[in-house]
Amino acid sequence: MSAVINKLKEITFSIDSVTTFNCQIKQWMVNNNTEDGERQYTFCPDGETRDEPDDDYTLDLTFFADWKTSGISEFFWENDGQIVAFVLDHYPNVPTQHVRWSGNVRIKAPSVGGEARTNEEQTLTLAIIGKPVFTNNASIGA
Repeated sequence: MSAVINKLKEITFSIDSVTTFNCQIKQWMVNNNTEDGERQYTFCPDGETRDEPDDDYTLDLTFFADWKTSGISEFFWENDGQIVAFVLDHYPNVPTQHVRWSGNVRIKAPSVGGEARTNEEQTLTLAIIGKPVFTNNASIGA
């Protein structure tokens, strides 16, 4: 099988089921921070088992600040602490590779400020509640 190489060029990102901010997003990452679970040993022939770990996922976003009404920066500030739904479509215009992550995140207000004469950017790590739902290309259109 030959290599498949893709450039990160386009996503669709909506939060609160209505607001779409993909054009403000500069960088994104869904992180699986879930621990493996603690090993437990017994005198059974198998001898080892692991505790069931709690899911620990985050969504990291770097975006250009937008303070206008309904802009991404104002949205995060106005909804600080709220739990809202998100949908992130990766490769939305490549039918054979279009995949989606969805779930709920706890909103966090971004830090503000930066270096003089630079584009204002903000970075957030949003806690995903539970494990995000992964949907592959075959199921998205179904």
